[in-house]
Amino acid sequence: MTTKTLFRMAVTLATLLAFGQRGAFADSIEDVTVNTSSLGAGSSEVFFILTGTAGNTATLSGILLGGGSAGAVDLTNTTGAGTNPGNGLASGVSLNDATNFLNVFAQSFTAGNSLTFVLDLTTSVVSPNPDQFSFAILDPSGNPIPTSDPTGFDNLMAINLDSASPTTNIYSNLLSVTSPTATPEPSSLLLLASGLLAFSIAHKRFRARCA
Repeated sequence: MTTKTLFRMAVTLATLLAFGQRGAFADSIEDVTVNTSSLGAGSSEVFFILTGTAGNTATLSGILLGGGSAGAVDLTNTTGAGTNPGNGLASGVSLNDATNFLNVFAQSFTAGNSLTFVLDLTTSVVSPNPDQFSFAILDPSGNPIPTSDPTGFDNLMAINLDSASPTTNIYSNLLSVTSPTATPEPSSLLLLASGLLAFSIAHKRFRARCA
């Protein structure tokens, strides 16, 4: 292995470290849990809503109903070209506002003890009116779970996508939201130092063999 080859390896390592971790934490990711034990028997309905024009995507996965069961997708209220109902609560939901300002997914369900899901939001920002994700639940009587939502729409939560780290507004004590703990990635500088150290050792061994 020549000195030139070793140098190229070191440059390649530095480049990968400088650019390889871009976007690792670009999305807003939340674990959401709603206590649905008070909804009782009968068919409730959940609404997931994404509004705006920035082309953001809201992906809901890992959906669990806490002993409840999923009903039919409400095709009357599910709207927006970027809304993918698929199997809904059984497999996950995706909404995108690149085409339509209003994008809604609605589905009935029989409540168990809780409704939980992982929310992954992209965070493209437009001003002065940022995109927004929100959701609400109607009880078996068709009434929304009462919340402190100042808009009067009784959203359980709302996230205005006004920055790369938007604030989650919670409007009900039935709701808890946590950010998953990411496994810390090794520092780029630490990796770079390790790579350069390995390069230096290899280079010294190469020169010793040549001598």
